[in-house]
Amino acid sequence: MKAIRIFQLKADERIPSLLFLLLIIFFHSLIISKFFVLFADYDAHNWDVFMNNFHMSGFDPITYSVLTDWHQGYDVIRHPLLAWMMYPLYVFNRLLWWITGVNCCQLLIGVLLIVLSCYSYIFLYRILVEQIGIKRIFAITLTYFFFGCAYILVAILVPDHFAISLFLLLLTLYRSGRKIKQQTSFGVVEAAILFVLTAGVTLSNGIIVAFIVLITNGKSTFSPRFWIPVFLLPTFLLMITGLSLKYGLGEWGNPVQQQMKDVYQYASYTDIVVENFLGESIQLHRQYLLGDVLVRRPVIVRYSWMLQYVVEAILCMLFVWGLWLGRKQRCGWILSVILLYTTILHFVLGFGLNEVYIMACHWVYVIPLGIGYLYRYLPSRVQWTIFGFMLVITLYLWLYHGYLLYHYLTWPLRF
Repeated sequence: MKAIRIFQLKADERIPSLLFLLLIIFFHSLIISKFFVLFADYDAHNWDVFMNNFHMSGFDPITYSVLTDWHQGYDVIRHPLLAWMMYPLYVFNRLLWWITGVNCCQLLIGVLLIVLSCYSYIFLYRILVEQIGIKRIFAITLTYFFFGCAYILVAILVPDHFAISLFLLLLTLYRSGRKIKQQTSFGVVEAAILFVLTAGVTLSNGIIVAFIVLITNGKSTFSPRFWIPVFLLPTFLLMITGLSLKYGLGEWGNPVQQQMKDVYQYASYTDIVVENFLGESIQLHRQYLLGDVLVRRPVIVRYSWMLQYVVEAILCMLFVWGLWLGRKQRCGWILSVILLYTTILHFVLGFGLNEVYIMACHWVYVIPLGIGYLYRYLPSRVQWTIFGFMLVITLYLWLYHGYLLYHYLTWPLRF
């Protein structure tokens, strides 16, 4: 029953969550209606037309393919359990297809993403209110700010795995915060479930869960009775599963997956940080809007308005300031470790550096959570000044991205 209770809405969450739900339904209606004609009466030709028209940055529409004709379409090393997680939806889609004569994969994925996005909203809001301890009006603004960020809003609309990862990461953070507040620890079963689910969707995110559990539990994490069943054994099984599928599938794989090419261009780390990591993740560039670096988009695109750089700089300053103020809190440690891990993953190991912004769901939540510490520790007058700035930025992000996405998603198809 306790596990179910965290999914029950509280009185102060209902109206803001309803407004968020309506906004997300609106954007999902755009992306579904744009391509519905191709999936309602599905055939191979329609898939080709869809692929010629689906250009949403580096996001892949593999999930549509998996729900239409189930197969291990994902990279099974990076996403070892994702296809199996989609299997119940595939079965349900085949049942609906048999009853209605319509391929409902878009509708099912839309419902899944809407539900996960709404609960991601709720968990982020609760972390701000219950664990960081700020006023509800501040928390609502920061939560809407987060979902108005460019590659958060896009990620919860596209048929990829990022919205699932976001939900699992925020759920883990919320559970961690509650345990820190109650001075309890993750049990073996709960920690193992969160680790397996998160790593099963995206293997690299399992490391984030491991960090969260480590900081929450402390030294007890290193007990063999804990880390062997929670981390070591699941990691071994996930890797074996991924390798066996990768080398045992033969020709059974994603029919639309193509050989990736090296698209890295000469670009400084400064440009990548300013324009992509801290830039495109939060504010879309109007030039090459949602373009894919594998097709025509350059790795580095500049903003048209100098004001957008000013917004980026102020947000970065507020976020770093907030992290510093929260440095003595274990939740603050977790945010700092997630940011450090993300930086090492992309800028040291080079993973996904050419389109680092599409991984925004894996880390951008540390920005509103970091800013949340400003509301907790600064004087009241300063809090309201920051609130005014964040309110303006939040309205700007939703209006700016709403305008761009509306026109992008209502552009006619090329048959």
